[in-house]
Amino acid sequence: MKPTNQNKFVWAEGDLRFYKIMTSYQVNVAGESYACTLMSMAGYDVSMQYGTTQPDWDIQASRKERDLKISVKGSQDGGWGLFQNHLKNADYHAALDSWLLVQPEKIVYLLVQFKNVMIGESPRAYIARPTEIVEHMKTTRAGHAYTSLRENYHYQKGIGAGYKDVIPETWKATQSRIDTI
Repeated sequence: MKPTNQNKFVWAEGDLRFYKIMTSYQVNVAGESYACTLMSMAGYDVSMQYGTTQPDWDIQASRKERDLKISVKGSQDGGWGLFQNHLKNADYHAALDSWLLVQPEKIVYLLVQFKNVMIGESPRAYIARPTEIVEHMKTTRAGHAYTSLRENYHYQKGIGAGYKDVIPETWKATQSRIDTI
């Protein structure tokens, strides 16, 4: 069910509880807060630029000799629109390549998903480098690519009909993944 007002309570599909839809600003704040919590839990010292949606990176996480610059992307709809500003002439693969060219060196993306996450529960989180994201995106929508990275999406119609996009299991933000990315 699509809400008509972002501050209304809506029915969570397949769930007997209600949850509140956040505004996009609230999603950004919650995503960055959770990213800081996650990195702190993994043993990293965390610093954050003031305000959401900073250029290049949102948080910096350091431990011993490791220093990660992290761009945090929050979502509550199951996907992250990363590439749409690079799409020209419906060439999705070129849009992905164009996006990759403008990524800062050594940036890491931490993707936080709030879809169907109840208050008091932890969101799902994934961590990946831009090269991994583009490599995965080129396989989405039956290899035709798309402008939105989707956590778990089944295409019902169109060019990707019958195909399912799923974030790679290896991207889950675990201690091992964080320490080796």
